Amino acid sequence: MECDFDASRPEERAMLVLRRLYELYGYRRCKVSNFEEYSLYLQYKSFLSGDKILSFTDLDGRLLALRPDVTLSIIKNAREHETAKAYYIEKVYRESKESNTFKEINQMGLEYMGRVDAYALAETVQLAAQSLAAISDGYILEIGHMQFVTGLLEKLDLTEAGRGRILASLAAKSPHLLKQTAEELGLAAADTKRLLVLLELAGAPAEVLGRAEDICTGRKMQNALDELKTICAAQDEAAAAHLRLDLALLNDTEFYDGILLCGYLEGLPRPVLTGGRYDSMMHKLGHSLGAVGFAVYLDELERLPLPARDFDVDIWLEAGADADAAGLLSAAREFAEAGQSVRVAAELAPDIRCRRHYKYSGGRLTEC
Repeated sequence: MECDFDASRPEERAMLVLRRLYELYGYRRCKVSNFEEYSLYLQYKSFLSGDKILSFTDLDGRLLALRPDVTLSIIKNAREHETAKAYYIEKVYRESKESNTFKEINQMGLEYMGRVDAYALAETVQLAAQSLAAISDGYILEIGHMQFVTGLLEKLDLTEAGRGRILASLAAKSPHLLKQTAEELGLAAADTKRLLVLLELAGAPAEVLGRAEDICTGRKMQNALDELKTICAAQDEAAAAHLRLDLALLNDTEFYDGILLCGYLEGLPRPVLTGGRYDSMMHKLGHSLGAVGFAVYLDELERLPLPARDFDVDIWLEAGADADAAGLLSAAREFAEAGQSVRVAAELAPDIRCRRHYKYSGGRLTEC
């Protein structure tokens, strides 16, 4: 049987630290229902991860869904013309491609909804970096920009299907596949070269931003570069050392339309943080302002090794056969108030290691 909460576990510790971090920057906790009208997710199914949704008929006859996404619910309930800074600790229910089953996923994240200016973007990136740093010193935060990619694609003579193929080739990070796709689509050699250069634009911000100027054409691409320069310049030295630009980074191309965020921790194969700017999604749900945010996948942190501990509990307080409840509780309370973990038991399980052993019997506390 596992304990529900253990502050030594990375995911539990992260919730405590991140909650405090977000509140320091004015974010307030937002709670949303586990259930939403199925029609909301059906209407925006293309924006969801996976195409299957757990649904059921409520007692009043409405078709509801177990929430597969938090952000849509927050957008739906956001007030128009009002800047909102919200964070959440919620579960979502999505299909698992590995096991072909539905899975419950624990997420913690934040959303900045309103007038998204340079400060809002810089703050979001800083909090994403600090979120990763709060979990582990060994982290990388990758930053991309959808407008740089789409700005380049707009300069090419592509059909919608061709655009999709190029995006898929970029997402695969394969120069060979990208070159082959460009040739099959009949792109000019100069355009193919620019796409291949785009794929190589990954690394330290200063280096990447300099090289990106070589293929930058049009206002959209330049605006994206200017925005990235401002964001990177605003970060402190600690965060800047862990930033990496990847201008071919692609997340959900239907959802995100500005900066993209992808965070990794050393020792974990998958990203533990994703996010970005999603103004167009706000507009689709009837809001005139923009939004940016990210989510931390707490379940992924379970893969991190637990810190080595010499002891499972500081104090084993052995309850003698004649121990009275009031005296035993008073002794336990004294240990706890002194900051020592205490386990009260007549016998201690063999797999539990204690730092010190006391016995309470006959109204007296004795160290063994």
